[in-house]
Formats: sequence, structure tokens, C-alpha cells
Amino acid sequence: MDKKTSLILGSLFILTSGLIFTIERLTAYVYWSGQINTGTWDTIPRTMPLSDNLFTVLFLLVGIVFIIVSFKKER
Repeated sequence: MDKKTSLILGSLFILTSGLIFTIERLTAYVYWSGQINTGTWDTIPRTMPLSDNLFTVLFLLVGIVFIIVSFKKER
């Protein structure tokens, strides 16, 4: 695997991690807005921290490792 491939894979893993985290937050806000229509809701929607989802953290770490490996490789 060359430098360019490692950099692309690292970027894709980090983007996927961010996408998963964004979808989780979006579903929390949609659920919260659904509760507003029923009349019983919290003042702030319950969102999960970044460390609660195993895949988000795993993809982020794998992406960082790929990027570090790509910078350590020679041309």
C-alpha cells in the first residue's frame, strides 16, 4: 500500500466516523422533536457522547493510524 492509498483510506475512515456521529445526533433531535408534538419533552435532547458508540471511536482511531502511516512512508 502506497502513501496516497493510506492517506485516502485514513480520510475515508475519519469521514465515516463523523457521518455515523452526525446520524446519531440527527436521530436524537428527530426523536426529541417528535416528543415535543406529544407534549412531554425534555428541555434539551438526550444525545450520546462520542465515546458511547464503539464504531465511531474505532473508525476514528483506524483513520488516524492510516494517516500517521501515510506520513511516515517515503515517496
